[in-house]
Amino acid sequence: MPGDSEFFPPVQYLPWWGIIGFVLLVLVAGWYVFLFVSTRASRVPAPESADYVSGPLRTAETVRTEYLELIDLTRREHASGRVDSREAHHRLSQILRSYVAEREGQQTMQMTLKDLRGTRFTPLAQAVEKLYPGAFGVRAGVSVDRAVDEAKRLVSTWH
Repeated sequence: MPGDSEFFPPVQYLPWWGIIGFVLLVLVAGWYVFLFVSTRASRVPAPESADYVSGPLRTAETVRTEYLELIDLTRREHASGRVDSREAHHRLSQILRSYVAEREGQQTMQMTLKDLRGTRFTPLAQAVEKLYPGAFGVRAGVSVDRAVDEAKRLVSTWH
């Protein structure tokens, strides 16, 4: 066979293959560095309190006054005919739940009547129970004026 006695050196690759391999290694290493740096915890200090609220401080009395005004607004809108009885009862229930949530710091908007009865907010549960027939019943429940008076009494006497 021709060439059996001849020595053939290894095949020489072009230098750009080595450059491509080096660039790929640098890209992979760069990717890992990027992932490490971008997922580290921030060194910016967290605010002192998560409950930080900008603006003027709201006292219990200012909150009470605000909710009493919302109750009066519901009465006026019902009297003018812009809001029907059912909607007025729904609004009063939302106002009372929001008031207690803001004053006590416990979420009451998503609670059912049964959930409310299981809390320490017995006056709220009783008031919402009185609003249920007007809000969900087929026949009219408590008149809106009586419901408004009950809501104002609850907000005015809440500790």
